Parts: sequence; structure tokens; C-alpha cells
Amino acid sequence: MKAEIDAVHQHTPQPLQKQEVKDERINVEEKQPQTKLSAFQEKMAPLMLFVVSMAQFIDIMNGSSMTVALVDISEALGFDSYSTQWIISAYVVTFGGFLLLSGRIGDMYGHRRVFLTGQIWFGIWSLVISFSTSPAMFCTTRALQGIGASMSVPTALGLITTTFPAGPKRTRALSVFGGFGAAGAVVGLLLAGAFISSVGWEWIFRFSSIFSFLLFAIGYLAIPVAAPKLMTTKIDVAGAMTATSSMICIIYYISTGSATGWASVQTLPVLIAGLVLLTAFFWIETRLVKNPIMPFRIWRLKNFSSAFVAILFLQGQFQGFTYFTTLTFQNVMGYTSMQTALAFLAHSLFAVVAFTVLGKILPKYRLKPFILTGFAFRCVAALMFAFVHSTTSYWTLPFLGLLVHVIGLGTSVLPAQITALKDAQNENQGVVGALYSTGMQLGAPLGLVIVTLISENSVDVTVGTPVEEVMKSYRNGLFGIVALGVLGAIVTAFMMPNTAPAPSGPAPIPAPVTDSADAAIATGTVAGAAGAAGAGTAVVDLELDEVLAEAAEKMEMV
Repeated sequence: MKAEIDAVHQHTPQPLQKQEVKDERINVEEKQPQTKLSAFQEKMAPLMLFVVSMAQFIDIMNGSSMTVALVDISEALGFDSYSTQWIISAYVVTFGGFLLLSGRIGDMYGHRRVFLTGQIWFGIWSLVISFSTSPAMFCTTRALQGIGASMSVPTALGLITTTFPAGPKRTRALSVFGGFGAAGAVVGLLLAGAFISSVGWEWIFRFSSIFSFLLFAIGYLAIPVAAPKLMTTKIDVAGAMTATSSMICIIYYISTGSATGWASVQTLPVLIAGLVLLTAFFWIETRLVKNPIMPFRIWRLKNFSSAFVAILFLQGQFQGFTYFTTLTFQNVMGYTSMQTALAFLAHSLFAVVAFTVLGKILPKYRLKPFILTGFAFRCVAALMFAFVHSTTSYWTLPFLGLLVHVIGLGTSVLPAQITALKDAQNENQGVVGALYSTGMQLGAPLGLVIVTLISENSVDVTVGTPVEEVMKSYRNGLFGIVALGVLGAIVTAFMMPNTAPAPSGPAPIPAPVTDSADAAIATGTVAGAAGAAGAGTAVVDLELDEVLAEAAEKMEMV
């Protein structure tokens, strides 16, 4: 009898044995074959960088095309002289206003979710814009389109910085991202010229819509599904409302003040409201909430805060340079819109090459000297255009000036972006990217306002003014760009730390799918300018092969 009891006892699982059995079962489950969808997603993972870079390309291309299409859209829909500015401003106001909110939501609930939502939103409203029949419909839909872009841009940066570790890999990835953006800026000019002269301005937006839907489909498969890190945290609603409203008011004032008057009843009350809302935002974030939409600790990061100030000057320089070089080509050298777009083609193609090369060079050196050098090159480029006249050959000062500007652009903007994102933790990468993009949105119109005021107040240009006098006005504006660059270089030299390059390290691995909503997304259903774009992409692919191959091994998240 005792022998039988002992035998039964030997075959009775003890609590520890039960746990061991359970653990074995879990391990077996983890080793089960993947579903067809998850296996396909894993194969598509190396395309993640291509998807987010193409989103940047489409956004910038869509914006730059408005420079050429402005007059045609205005005449077709019946905009008056005052409301024409809203063809561009309607987009800029909502894009800049919603950046911070979109970036923080991406940090809290997943960059993938917000990015894909932004692509669908951008695509839908791009399509609706193309059927506009009145100024009111066009401006409303352009504003809604800007919200979609505000979802995509900061979360694209968040996806890059949380996938690629600080150091050479992240720098190469950001150089690819920047190269696509540089190509999009001028491809937009060429695309607008081609569509307007053939099928009409409507196809600028239909083209953007088609690509947005394609990017959503590819992104759904290529961007790995990761569990959100702060799902239990509530959104700071009060901070979100005051931040978004204040940014909309301030950007509205900057964008429209030059046309309607800085102290007019249409603009000054809006500025006052924006400043009041901004004060309320700071009070709410520092006194009332435990999880602010903008953690103020990120401003104590010297790399980020100094890069934010630097990008204000850099973007102001860029917007002013683009504005006055375009006017110089058309009003001084007598170029048509299409000829102007072609004149910038070398700028675009060389930018892609420059960003690709810099992606290999920058990880080895300190970035502050590059940014200061970039300021200098851009000042030289502005000076070269300042001495252009009506009989100047394109292949002398203009062509060389554009190439010098590209060198300055690559050696300043890309290092500034890398510096801004260097010290932020993964859970704050979205809001840091959003704030950096907000700095770009504020710096561009502010810089343009300053140099335009210098130009307009120096020479009274009216209809019939001799070309020499017109160029004198532009020359003073270009001198203003030089002054802006010198001031920016001085401020950067004093503010920005000269930190050593980041060492190469392992890529951060996102958490596996644990949230039911993410699992639902994972098992759901995917509800002449083309040549220039292809050429730019071909050059970037030289760098993509290396970067994406490294990313392939680090994307096993499903």
C-alpha cells in the first residue's frame, strides 16, 4: 500500500512543476509559426524608411508646387487679391498649429497609428481639394489637409529615431529622410509646371492623393506594430487646446500680417488672443497637469534648445533665399514659371547627392562646426545672387550660387536636425520632432517677413519700375538674408554645445504587440516631373540599400 502511495505521489505534479509545465507551454506558443500576414509584414519591414521619407517628399512637393500654381488657382476659383494668400496660409496655419498635439499623441499611442491615420487623412482631403469650386471650399479643405500633414511629419521622425540608434545609423537614416525632402521641394515646382500646362492644377492634388493612399498601404505592411508605452495616461486636453489654438493664432498673424497690416483689426486681435492662450498654456503645463503635452524638461536639453533656435534662423534664411531667387529669375532675368522650375532642377538633384554623402561623413565628426559652416555657405550664395543682373548667364552666378546654397543647406539643416533629436528619450521623440517642425514653421515666415520689409522699404517698386531698380530692391533683401545668417551663426556659436559624435549602439527594439487595438490593426485589411522624382530616388537608393539592410534584422516586432 505504501509503495502504491509513493508511486502516485511521484506522478503528482507539484506547484513548481506546474509552473515549469506552463512555462514550457508558453515557450512552445512563442515558437509557433507566424501568420501569413505577420510573415509578410516582416519581409516588408526594410521599407519603413522609404515610406516615411516618401511621406516627407509628398508633403514638401505638395507645398512647393503652390508657388507655381498660385496664380492659376486664384484665377480659376475667383480669389481676390487679399484672399489669394490663403491658398498657402490655410495649410500652414493648421499644419503648424497641430504639430505639437500630433507629436504627443504619437508618443502616447504609437507613432505607427498616427502616421498611417495622417496618410489617409492627407490623401482624402487632397482628393477633395481637386474638386473645389470656390475659394471657401478650397481654403477649408486645404486647412484639413494641413492637419493630415501635421500627423505624418513628427511621427515620421519619431519612427526613425526610435528605430535607428543615435550615431551613424540614425544619421544615415536622417540623411535619406532629408534627401527625399530636398528632392520634393523642387520636384513640386516641376510637377506644377507640367500639370498646369497639360491637364490642370487639380492634378497636383490628385497626384498627392494617389501617392498618400499607396504609402498608407505600404506603410501598413512595412511599419512594425508596437504596443503604445503610455496607454494608461490621459491626454492633456486643456494643454492640447491652448497649445493648438495659440499656435494657430500666432502663425496666422505672421502669415497674413504683411498683406493686411501688422496692426490691422484683422490681425492684431488674433495676435493678442494667441499670446493670451500661450500664457494660459504655460500656466496649465506648469501648475495643473501631471503629464503635460509638452514636458518642459526637454527645453533643458542644450542640444535640442540650441538646435531649435538655430532652425529659426536657418529656415528664415531658406525661405527668403527661395523667395528672392525666384523673383530674380522671373522679374529680372525674364524666365517663365517653367523655366524657373527647371533652373532649380540642379539645386534639387545636387541636394539629394549632398545629403547622401553627408550621411556618411557626419557620424564621424562634431556637428557644431558643420552648422556654422552651413551658415557661411548660405550667406555666400545670397551674395552671389545679389550681383545678378538682367544679362547674367544662368551658368555663372545663378547656377554656382544654387550649388553653394545646397552645400550650405546640407551642412546646416541636417546636422541641426540630428542635434535636436540627439538627447531626447524615446517616449519624447514625437513631441521633440513636433517642436522642431514647429520651429521650422515659425522661422520660415518670420525670416521672410524681415527680409521682405528690408527689400520693400529700400526701393518703392511699382508697375513700370525699371529692372535695375527692381533688382536693387531684391539685392537689399538678399543682403538681409546675409545679415540673418551672420546673426544666426553668432547665436549658434554661443548657445550650441560642441558635443562629440554619438557612438554606434544597438537599435532600440519596440515592444511586441500586447494591446488589443494594435492587434486589431495587425489583423485588419488595408481598407515631365516624374522623371525628376525618379532620378532623385535612384540616387537616394544608393544609401537606402545599406541603411535598410541594417534595419531588416531589427524589425521583428510582430
